Amino acid sequence: MLTNLFRERLRSRAVRGLTGGDEASASALDRHVEAAQQGFAAPIAALSLIYDDIQAIHAARGVDVGCLPRREGFCTLTLDVSDVLECCDATVDPRFAALPSVTGEPFIRYYIGTPLRLIDGIEIGALCVADIKPRPPASVDQKAYLVGLARQVSLVMEGPRAARGVRAA
Repeated sequence: MLTNLFRERLRSRAVRGLTGGDEASASALDRHVEAAQQGFAAPIAALSLIYDDIQAIHAARGVDVGCLPRREGFCTLTLDVSDVLECCDATVDPRFAALPSVTGEPFIRYYIGTPLRLIDGIEIGALCVADIKPRPPASVDQKAYLVGLARQVSLVMEGPRAARGVRAA
């Protein structure tokens, strides 16, 4: 439990250190989210930053940008995987079936996400794709593509942070 508290503290500090990104970074993040959406031919893709009790959607296609309680999002569970978390039908997965985005708008059925990790290993959020229809599992190539996009997103986000000399610890 102490390890989790320490990890959460580092995550919150790291995310706060990312604030104030420039317009070029925001544009690059939007392009990466769009690439994820197109790569999966899905109606929804998003980049979420997760800290404290918040999941902040930083860039998105097919859903509104905003915040939601962390416990109500798919992406918080993505932080605990090494590469990809995939759910082919959220209505039958006990981890997700009761989430508001499954039982109500936008009625998400399929989710795949991968953690956003900074160079120092801190997971700050997730890059994800979702659909309103169940899907078969993604191919190995699709998963690798999503992981690669997430690495690029992390580097874009790390750039302003590193330039300002912000450290997580």
